[in-house]
Amino acid sequence: MLNRIANATIGQMRRQVLFNIYLLLGSVSIVVATTVFTIRVSRSVERQAYLTTKLLAGVASGLFLAESLEDIQPIIEIVNENEVPIVLTDNGGRPIMWNEPVIGIPLPDYQILLRENMSNPRNPIIQEVLTLTAGYDQEQEPFAVFDPEGKRLGTLHYGRSALSQRLRIMPYLELMVMALFFLIILWALQSKKDAQQQALFAGMAKETAHQLGTPLTSLMGWVALMEDKVGKHDEVVVEMNRDIDRLSKISARFSQIGSTPQLERGDLNMVVDSAIQYFRRRLPHLGGRVNLHREGAVTGSVLLNEDLLGWVLENLIKNGIDALIEGKGTITVKLQDGADGGAVLLVSDTGRGIPLRVGRRIFEPGFTTKKRGWGMGLALVKRIVSQYHGGRILVAETGSHGTTFQVTLPPAPPEDGPPQRPFTT
Repeated sequence: MLNRIANATIGQMRRQVLFNIYLLLGSVSIVVATTVFTIRVSRSVERQAYLTTKLLAGVASGLFLAESLEDIQPIIEIVNENEVPIVLTDNGGRPIMWNEPVIGIPLPDYQILLRENMSNPRNPIIQEVLTLTAGYDQEQEPFAVFDPEGKRLGTLHYGRSALSQRLRIMPYLELMVMALFFLIILWALQSKKDAQQQALFAGMAKETAHQLGTPLTSLMGWVALMEDKVGKHDEVVVEMNRDIDRLSKISARFSQIGSTPQLERGDLNMVVDSAIQYFRRRLPHLGGRVNLHREGAVTGSVLLNEDLLGWVLENLIKNGIDALIEGKGTITVKLQDGADGGAVLLVSDTGRGIPLRVGRRIFEPGFTTKKRGWGMGLALVKRIVSQYHGGRILVAETGSHGTTFQVTLPPAPPEDGPPQRPFTT
């Protein structure tokens, strides 16, 4: 039953991961296609502005050769309706015409322009127009204006149109919008993934506690009958009671998964000693080839759930034993105070290490390198440490010499003060 629940849920999560990958790839493709299209449109608009201005330069000689205002009025109307900013200067660099609606600078009387000393212009309008002209020339090459006989009459300067400028920034705006969209998608996918993991943990925990309940109650009844026959101090009865207590503890652990466990000020040193003692009673079954010992101690105070944190430690020790080469080596559990209070727990082994290709996946539900197993051990460990205790767990070191897992727990808040903010993962 548990295998079917685990395999079905893990398979669903893997399909969801593939869907998420396809969704992200599709979104990236849309962004790339939209950006490329916008850039091409922007270049096309700039090209059309270039051709339009070049064509206008061919007829701008009429502004120099006209004998009356009526003769140049059609050209002025064309210039004013053109969205490309245009400034026409004579051979002396004097501005004599520009499209006022686009540039936004009023066009003064022509005589005022003629009277200005271009070696040292003082008119603020002319100074402003000359500044714009210099900027245009840095971006676009100006066009020379010739009369029908090939004599140069002046220069036509032009800048980027408002449409062209908007199109130029469009790819960046699109990238910003899509980046925000990606962040929202990632947040939504992560939230959904967390919800799925929570449902997986809670479902398996409830089913496990339910499966353990019936045989555990039956065992307790049979042990009670044995006590009546052979006595409470019989070696077999003592060991069976110890195993029943162990099963009850495991059932209690599973009952807390999926709910909010109670954290209390506890002695982390005692939790570590209890876990080590549990494994030491079983080390003889391994042929005495595993050396398990503890180093250091914690003096700071932390909030913890003894059952769940003991489960964390047992999982890490069991993983270390499984990683030993030919089942022989050393497991070291080291305790030390955290740099800013709290506690640091290090579990090291002298095993084969974690391959680089799987190092980032070891905490994922359902991932395992063992031939047997659900791949839920380290996933539960991470959940207990990070979500329930507000701490962190990571692989501090790994290689051919072995692996070290580091668990960091935040300090307990002062008894008369507000609770401190836990670590985030």
